[in-house]
Order: sequence, then structure tokens, then C-alpha cells
Amino acid sequence: MRDIIKHGFILFVVCATVTLALAFTYSATKERIDERILEEEQKARERVMNFVDHFEEIEDMDFSLGMVSKVFNGIKDSEIAGRVFLVEGKGYGGKIQITVGIDNEGRITGVNIGDNSETPGLGTKITHNDFLSQFIDITPKEPLVVVKNPGSKDEEIDAASGATVSSKAVVDAVQAALDVNREIEEIGGD
Repeated sequence: MRDIIKHGFILFVVCATVTLALAFTYSATKERIDERILEEEQKARERVMNFVDHFEEIEDMDFSLGMVSKVFNGIKDSEIAGRVFLVEGKGYGGKIQITVGIDNEGRITGVNIGDNSETPGLGTKITHNDFLSQFIDITPKEPLVVVKNPGSKDEEIDAASGATVSSKAVVDAVQAALDVNREIEEIGGD
């Protein structure tokens, strides 16, 4: 009985020490990790809308039910030139962070794939330029759809080979950004 208590106490001390070490490491690195996340988000915004001077977040919108989590106005010469949307899609491997740029005419200016857990070699094909370039410079008049063979309509996005679920996640995310952009335009802009 005495050995059990002794071993239990030793195990408790080891677990408590490891827990304290992890808590200290987390608190020491949290600020730096948050800064890196903000830097990556800024770079993604610049990739999808590189013609603006800066971005201003639209903070008074409720995104609790949709895929869109943040919206930024792209400002050029003190005027809104378009919007950038941070969208979270659900792919085959889990969540996919997607940044979408849309100018004032409703034209998609860029799509950037951020953090994702898609299958290397298959699902990650959604990050390749041959897939993402299908979105650039289109002004969809109808909802976007995933197809397995390229269509004649701009709204028909050819699925990345072997990554239909991941492709659909990106298309749904871009469509969500287009829908929110349309809603913002209807209520008056900013």
C-alpha cells in the first residue's frame, strides 16, 4: 500500500510539473503566435487584393451563422475599392481558411487558401494556381458550381482532380463571400 501511495505521489508531481511547463510555454508564446496569425491574414488580404492602399475591418456585422468570419474594406485613395472576406470552409480533412477578394463591380480579384488539413497530394491541389486561377477576374451572374469537366460558363469551376470535396469547399466559401458582398451592397456599402 505504501508503494502505491509513493508511486502515485511521484506521478502526480511529474504531471503537475509538465502541466506547469506547458502553461508557461503557452503564455510565453501566445502573443507571438497571435502576431504571426495577424501577419498571415494581412499577407493573404494583400494577395487577393493587391491594388489597394490598406484594409479596414467591418466590425459591426454578425457572422455567427455563416461561413464568413471577417470582412475588410479595401481602401484606395480614401475610397472603398472592394472587400476581402475571411471564410472558413469544411473540406475532406477539416477546416480550410480561405481569403476572397471582390472588387466594387462584383469581380473576384483573388482567392487564397490558408491553413488547412487536406490530404497531401490530393486535397492540397486546391492550393495550386491551376485551380485557383479559375476564380480570378470572373463576375458571377449565377451561383458557382463545381463540375468535373470544364464548362463554358464562368460560374462552372472545374474540380481539382481527386479533390472534389475540397474543391466544393472552396467553391462554397467563395460563393458565401459573394453572397455576403451582395448583402453589404444592398444595405448600403460599408
